[in-house]
Amino acid sequence: MNRKNLTAAVLAGLAGVAGIVGSAQAVNINPDGLGQVLVYPYYTVNAGNQTVLSVVNTSRNAKAVKVRFLEGKNSREVLDFNLYLSAFDVWVAALYKQPDDVVCPDVEGVECPAPGTTMLVTPDTSCTVPYFYGNGGTQAFVPWALTDEADYDPDDITTLGDMSRATEGHFEMIEMGTVVEESDSETYITHVAGVPGDCDELVLAWTQLNDLDPETRGYWLQNPSADMTDPSGGLFGGAAIVNVDQGTMYSYDAKAINGFAANLDANDLLHTEPGFTTPNLNSGDIATGFVFLDNGASTSSTFNRGVDAVSYVFMHDSIMNEYTTNDDLGAETEWVVTFPTKHFYVYPETSQSDDVVAPFTALWDDDEDNPNTACEVILLETIWDREEGIPGEEVPTGNPIPPIVSPAPPPVQGPVNPVVPFTLCYETNIIAFGADGGGIFGSSNLHTIDNGTEFFTSDHGWARLELHNYDWDEDGDGIVECEIVEGDKVGPECNDREALGNLEGLPVTGFAAMGFVNSFLGEGADILANYGGTFQHKGTRLLGSD
Repeated sequence: MNRKNLTAAVLAGLAGVAGIVGSAQAVNINPDGLGQVLVYPYYTVNAGNQTVLSVVNTSRNAKAVKVRFLEGKNSREVLDFNLYLSAFDVWVAALYKQPDDVVCPDVEGVECPAPGTTMLVTPDTSCTVPYFYGNGGTQAFVPWALTDEADYDPDDITTLGDMSRATEGHFEMIEMGTVVEESDSETYITHVAGVPGDCDELVLAWTQLNDLDPETRGYWLQNPSADMTDPSGGLFGGAAIVNVDQGTMYSYDAKAINGFAANLDANDLLHTEPGFTTPNLNSGDIATGFVFLDNGASTSSTFNRGVDAVSYVFMHDSIMNEYTTNDDLGAETEWVVTFPTKHFYVYPETSQSDDVVAPFTALWDDDEDNPNTACEVILLETIWDREEGIPGEEVPTGNPIPPIVSPAPPPVQGPVNPVVPFTLCYETNIIAFGADGGGIFGSSNLHTIDNGTEFFTSDHGWARLELHNYDWDEDGDGIVECEIVEGDKVGPECNDREALGNLEGLPVTGFAAMGFVNSFLGEGADILANYGGTFQHKGTRLLGSD
């Protein structure tokens, strides 16, 4: 190699190293599953399901973590609290629906949650504030973010928000900081023989004993940064949707985000009081997102908001997965499709904008005909069977096709392969395959794809959802309902989505759940067995323009 080429090669290598170093200070999804932030795409307590969950601290330092549950329609908070993990600690909990025949203990000052309320229960001694384990281990989801303050009457239960929304959604865990080694706080958090040192001291740290005397405030009320330093990552977690009666379990790993926050000073410290709506996915101080593209190259973009960097790493122009609805197998398939940052773009209270923010196109509650929604048009681009067959394709018969003279007659038009538009109107959505779909999760945020129509005739295969550009066929007659003005599409049904940074599509995550029934077990085929499995969505990323 001559000197000129060698110099060029060295410079190219240095540039590559610089790019790698730069990406270290960028929000990214860690494929190895460890991170500062964990996004769990789905929970449900509907249809007899419970959701069990866990988070693991793999580091040698104690950590403060914000745990937040968000209902499925517009990600209103229905429960959040502070969790303090010891070094190498695990915290577990479960969600269930309060039964109709619940019997509550007669304890003065303790209210009995109404039947149907979503409940959290934990058998884990790890410190939470409030301390659930020390208070019987249970906590009801709360309606305050769903309740209109102007109409609320404490003596009238009907003025509370609609808590049926809280029976499904998604949740997140955000590391608020690393606890300083050998500090008093670390001593309180650290387990000895399986029991934390003193969780009550952490509760007191966030308590004001006398509301008339500021001097009675706990030390974290006075200074949330006491005994705290920057987040350091190393969390992983997962969840499983369990139906005891049916004998099924659908498990998944949480998405792990690294590079969310770094170099936070006392004014920006993420460690906040329990009950605060911060930190959230917009609280990180790093506003650059970094992703790998389908060809192995990388790209990044820098924003004004931290949440845009988080959205960026979830951006996909399409997602794909398998489906099966085979009757012989008693098969069902449902796709979880969650937009984990959507409310920061469609809900003025969290977006801080009166207009919808790209890449989303519809404001929450902007649809008079369909209130309490923010509907995005999605295309079922193609659905295949397992033999590369596309519904509507003419299948060759094997008969010879002789040459003909020209001009040729017009070709015979067979069935058209539909590119089917539909809407997903919520933050957490379920797509069920089959006319009778929806039995796995019992979702109210449901869209059904009937693969038993004249177009979709296969009971197994795979499908792709297009999240990029779309045309909206509102009445399903094959005609796109778009008003054209000077060549530009206008109207809410026909807006092309703008790119976020240099990526097209929408920020999305989720998985496919498949259930099967075996009714042929036992000597007399008298044993019934149910099976369930989950498969993470696959996706593509499309470069647009800044």
